[in-house]
Amino acid sequence: MTKPKKLDAAPILKQLAEMRKSIPYLDQNPSRPGTDGRLPASAGMPLQTAEDFEYAALADGLQSLADDLSAAIARANAVATEKALEIYYAAEELARDPEHAELIPHVEKMRAAYEKEHGKPIPPRK
Repeated sequence: MTKPKKLDAAPILKQLAEMRKSIPYLDQNPSRPGTDGRLPASAGMPLQTAEDFEYAALADGLQSLADDLSAAIARANAVATEKALEIYYAAEELARDPEHAELIPHVEKMRAAYEKEHGKPIPPRK
């Protein structure tokens, strides 16, 4: 029986860094806060051997990438929602003019979609 190959986290962490660089917009925005009260992925892992530290480094690296991706997606979603609301407000205003009555069904669909997605009415224009 062959002995399992010992874990070397360095090349995997290097690959994670390369993956991070290849993800558009990930590093163009400020990163998520360093700590938000959560423990690192490696918290609670028994760190008794060098290999344990390798696994802990990988767990933390993967969790960091996942957290940064989540933060970047949340930022992009907020920007997209803001732009969609701008379009909604403009369409709603135009729909009040009888010359643009054809926009009314679109405005109603946009309103219904927002309420379905967010569980509340569209906020008033600022």
